[in-house]
Amino acid sequence: MEEINKKVAHLLWTGGWDSTFRLLELLFEGRRIVQPHYVMRSEQCSGTEIDTMVKIRRHLTRNHPEQRKLLQPLIIKDDISIKPNQKIAEEFEKLNKEIKINEQYQILARYCVQKKISEAELSIIALEKDIINSGFFGTFTFPLLDMTKKEMLLKAKQNGWMEIMKMTSFCRRPKNGRPCGLCGPCTDALESGLIFRLPIRSRIVGFLQLPFRRWWRNNYHKQSNRYFEWIKKVLKGKY
Repeated sequence: MEEINKKVAHLLWTGGWDSTFRLLELLFEGRRIVQPHYVMRSEQCSGTEIDTMVKIRRHLTRNHPEQRKLLQPLIIKDDISIKPNQKIAEEFEKLNKEIKINEQYQILARYCVQKKISEAELSIIALEKDIINSGFFGTFTFPLLDMTKKEMLLKAKQNGWMEIMKMTSFCRRPKNGRPCGLCGPCTDALESGLIFRLPIRSRIVGFLQLPFRRWWRNNYHKQSNRYFEWIKKVLKGKY
């Protein structure tokens, strides 16, 4: 059996496809001790994500005891308890003028500073490489930046990880435990070749809204005006 790599990997885990794939790479291939972190936000999917991570841990405990020993207890932090950081906020605003990035990255950066984590693994696959060299992303490493979801799927099949990968969650606004077909992650599942993750009804909804979703993403920088704010509220079910 390969020797354990005692350098702890701090993984920002959500129970989603990308971060769970990276978790399995670290545990099975890297033989790394993994400290998973989850920042809980006031979103509909938070409960589903936590439940998913519990299920995956339970599966590892029952079926892969050696890897389970490497997986440290999940650290959960509520985003409202993370302290503000003016420097990070300024860097985020500067970067956000160049490329639209999600607010969650600012929260995660503040979390890492507060927890004194100098290197946290962020499992995203789509980000302009010149952007990640900015000071704002200095805390993060991007181990999956050169991979596609299809490549992850192929590797997961080859390594026998699919039972775990099928447990992963991704929908931002699940309905009765099922993917909505409308949110960004559901759209990503459709466009990245992972359509099997969506039930039939969600696939139909997803394909019907796909032209609008593409238009929406191409107009990110217009979303501060009143009309776009109204559309956002409609999509979130607030009207």
